[in-house]
Amino acid sequence: MSESLCNFYTGLSLTIFWRLVTTVTTVSQTKITLSISDQVLLMLMRLRLGLLYLDLAIRFGISVAQAGKTFRAMLGIRNNVMSHVVVWLPVETILATMPQTFRSSGYASTTCIIDCTEVQMQRPKVNAMGQTYSHYKSCNTMKFLVAVAPSGFIMFVSSAYGGRVSDMFIVKDSGFADYLFGNQEVMADRGFAFTSSMKDKGVKLNMPAFCRGKKQFSEEEATVSRRISRLRIHVERAINRIKVYRILKCALPIHHKKLMNSIVLVCAGLCNLKGPLIAPQQSEG
Repeated sequence: MSESLCNFYTGLSLTIFWRLVTTVTTVSQTKITLSISDQVLLMLMRLRLGLLYLDLAIRFGISVAQAGKTFRAMLGIRNNVMSHVVVWLPVETILATMPQTFRSSGYASTTCIIDCTEVQMQRPKVNAMGQTYSHYKSCNTMKFLVAVAPSGFIMFVSSAYGGRVSDMFIVKDSGFADYLFGNQEVMADRGFAFTSSMKDKGVKLNMPAFCRGKKQFSEEEATVSRRISRLRIHVERAINRIKVYRILKCALPIHHKKLMNSIVLVCAGLCNLKGPLIAPQQSEG
């Protein structure tokens, strides 16, 4: 397989692909007839291209049932591995990789940038429909909280929540706050607010200003909002990087919630393996 084909089918370089194969070889205990490299390739092709099990079965010369079993087995192994790739970075590492744009804008103490993103699910039965219906997306979704370092490194991905759940509930319930301590700063969009426990820790929330009944912002508020919006875009870029994996555009059944947790975590981990989203000394005009 050439470098260009590897990138097309898996989204990875050949070097990273074979590194993944080597890792799986040391932990795989599956009894599937395909070689380890083909099993990894099958999993990555389903993630990257969103291929159906029938398509994968034909390509790899196996049954549809075997294709599904292979994908789930490899996803489970990769999920265990990626839990060591999507990790909360030490403060020293966050500061050492801080982009120049954060330093020059007065936000050099930023620990992470957070946002929630939604993935469409198939329309569930009536009793689960209300929990997953997203008024923002006008369909049934699962929602995840994502936290990235200023460098764009994905440090935290929550478990899946129904699309109707508020962003703030996920912040409180997901365990995200456990990673924060005093004098740290978090950047977020409007609509996020901190829990009392986070305030007690002395964590500072930086977000664009609200009008709060005023017709317009003050000059200072407008300047701060522009700076934060410009910097906060890095979490959107990281999320877009995750959503390059087309399986996240395939509406999965609602009972695949646990599988979706693994899919999103693995996709996030694969993004981290590709390297930093932005260079530490990158500057913007």
